[in-house]
Formats: sequence, structure tokens, C-alpha cells
Amino acid sequence: MVVTTLIILMVAALVVLAVQQGVSRAAMLSVVLLLLGSASVLTSCTKDEVIYVPDPTDAPRTSPMVTVVYSPDALGDRSYNDLIYSGVENVSNQKSLRTLHLSPATREEGLAYLEDIFRQTETAGDTIRRLLIVASSDYDTWLRQNNKRLEGNPRADLLYFETSTPLDGKGSTLFMPYYGAMFEAGALTPYYAPEALLIGANPEDAPVGEAMQGFKDGFATDLVNNQDKKYLATAYIGQHAGEGYGISDTLAMKILRENEHQSDYLWTGFKTMIVPVCGGAASAFGRLAIILQQYLVMGIDVQNPAVNSQFSAVKHIDRAVEKSVRQWYDGEGMPKHQTLGLASGFTELIVHNHYYIASLGRMQSTIDPPSEDLLQQIYEEAVRKEKLKMKNEE
Repeated sequence: MVVTTLIILMVAALVVLAVQQGVSRAAMLSVVLLLLGSASVLTSCTKDEVIYVPDPTDAPRTSPMVTVVYSPDALGDRSYNDLIYSGVENVSNQKSLRTLHLSPATREEGLAYLEDIFRQTETAGDTIRRLLIVASSDYDTWLRQNNKRLEGNPRADLLYFETSTPLDGKGSTLFMPYYGAMFEAGALTPYYAPEALLIGANPEDAPVGEAMQGFKDGFATDLVNNQDKKYLATAYIGQHAGEGYGISDTLAMKILRENEHQSDYLWTGFKTMIVPVCGGAASAFGRLAIILQQYLVMGIDVQNPAVNSQFSAVKHIDRAVEKSVRQWYDGEGMPKHQTLGLASGFTELIVHNHYYIASLGRMQSTIDPPSEDLLQQIYEEAVRKEKLKMKNEE
């Protein structure tokens, strides 16, 4: 391709020069045909004739292999799934592992990936260690019906998250309860705004439901007593599992407008906190909040650096994935099931302590940061509530 481009440029240059020098058309045509003939010879290699030079930094083909299958259209969300990718690649770079990341367009395509991987792993006759990470509950039923197929390969391992229910048979599971961090967020929201708009991806995905319930329970407490009236609205983008993790700005605006609340009390500053529990779709609400200059936005999964974001509920899934892959690689072995929540530091609420004043168009502190005593009180109650919830679900 590069050779062809260079020769075309040479032809063009020669034609211009020939015209300037008065060269005859016949002579000029001969030169052009000669150059184009050279291009044909130089660029007529078939795929079999292309020589690939290996990257010396690539891991050897005998190195352990880590394959990740994501939710449909998940990678690139700048949130949860991108953190999983980072966690796997961090370990890979340190341990010289080979990695393969598969982000299907649909659930059916994801299931096809899994079937191919299982079939290849079952029949593998080599000594390569393999770890399959299934990073989506979209494939839960299929996985629980097929995980025992890997028991015939002692060098194959399986990690599935997030689920609170261990696999029966081969495979380890990981669960990062979000209830506690979201309880903290709900309890702290009235300190900054008397109203909250809780937006979920859909009502069927269990992690979404758990996070939303945590926020609702926290919002209902009286740990913050700086105003008498509170209002919480709830909306969903999609209606079925796997839906609602992407959204257009037009639909996001429609959801905001449909859930505007006419209050009869006075409040200085932005009165509504948007809480987007919807993966990559959260970015649309973040953009609109800045444009409209009338909302605060809570960060979800990753820390939101925007000036109209007071705090973020962060899920360190990258650290959890790194921990699990290291356990697998180092021979320690992954536990059958791990629960990593608020008390263990794998989820947390991060307070930003800044505020955006629409009328001034700049960042300015207008409210004193919550005291350390208040934050500690909310944290301790959130840890207690999360532990109690998990115990009741055992």
C-alpha cells in the first residue's frame, strides 16, 4: 500500500515536470506505463507471501492465556468494563501473559464465543494454562449448565463475576456488593441536594437493582438533617436484562424532563442529584448536566472529575480482577467464592468537595465539606447494613 502510494505520487510529479519541459505525450505515456507496471509487480503479493515480523515484546505462544468475555457492546464504557480490561492487562504486562478480550455485539454472539472457547479447551492437547473470565451475568444460565465441561482439562480455570451464588462444579466466582457504597451515597445526597433522580439501566439486572436499593435505603435515613423535605424519583432506560447501558442525548434529555419535580420549598443551589446506575449511558447525563447547568451528577463505578459532581461511588473491579488473576497465576489458586465489598475497601464513596455555580460559570465552594465525623457515621452504618443484607441472603 505504501509502495503504491509513493509510485502514484512519482507519476503525478513526473507528469507535471513533463508538461513544464514540453516532453511529448508518447514519451510521457511510456514512463507512466513503466512506473504503473512496477507498482503492479511490487504490490501483487498474496496473503501467503506477506512476511510478518513478530514483536519481540509479545509473550511466547506457550505462555499462560487469559480470555475475557464481556457483556454485549460493553468495552469502551469508560467505566466498569474498561476497568476490567485494565486490571487484566496490568497483570499481563507484569507476568507476560497472553490475553484475548471479546466484546460481542449481542448476547447470542457472546454465547457463540463461549461455546467455541469451551470446545477448544475441552480438546486442547497442550500444556498451556488457560483462564477464562466471564465478566457478565448475561450468560449465567448457559455457564451454570456448561461449566463442568472444563473439568476434563486440569490446566483450564474459570472465573465468573459478578454473582453472589457460587458455581456448582468447576469455576470460581466473585461478588462485589455495591449496596454499602450506594447506601453511603444516598445518605449523603441530602447534604448537597434535597432531590435525587435515580436512573437504572433496567429493572432485571441484579447488580443494578442492588445498587439502586442501596441508594434508596440510604436516602431514606435521617443521618443528614439539614432540611426537612426530600424527594426521590426513579426511572429506567431499558426494560429487560442487558438493556439500557447506552443512550442518546435526546432520550436522556427526555428522561430528565419527564422527571422534573415542582417543589414548594426554597433551596439555594442545584436541587437535584442525578444518580445514573446505567454503565456507559451515564456519560450522556453527565454531558447534559453540564450543558443545562441545573443538576449535580454522582459518579458511578469510577471517580467523576466533573465540577458538578460532589462524590462518586467507586467499584475497584480492576483491583479485584488483578487479585484473582494473580491468585491463579502464582499457584495460590482462586478461592471458590470471594466477596469484596465496602468493608474490604474494594468499593468506596469518594467525596470531591467542589461545586459548580451556573451563574458564575466557574468552580466555587458554596457549601462546607461534610465533617469527618458525619462521613464516618455514614460509613459505619453503611458497612453494618451491607453485612446484615449479605447475612440475610445466605
